[in-house]
Amino acid sequence: MARPRRTTLRRDQLDLVAHLLWRAGRVLFVTGAGISADSGLPTYRGVAGLYEGKETEEGLPIEAALSGEVFALRPDITWKYLAQIERNCRGARPNAAHRAIAELERRLARVQVFTQNVD
Repeated sequence: MARPRRTTLRRDQLDLVAHLLWRAGRVLFVTGAGISADSGLPTYRGVAGLYEGKETEEGLPIEAALSGEVFALRPDITWKYLAQIERNCRGARPNAAHRAIAELERRLARVQVFTQNVD
């Protein structure tokens, strides 16, 4: 089995990206759970996700357990899974992607982040 090839950016590639970003003056990042995985935050679904291919103990998809409807009818269920998610996220810290976005926010006129995450 062949090893996956590791891609390393050369200095000239990094310089080109930096130049293009500076020239644009603004950038949009569209992120999802993947950006947080490097910080140790588990995803809901997907490989090694908290709820990968399974429902909650109550037989609900996690999205339903965390919904406003379930919270209104059975807040104990919603709080149970919010506490579980919090325990799994405790101790997470920003990663290189978070730091890069923050640095660009300091340097560029306009940086927007559209994400499904709250981190």
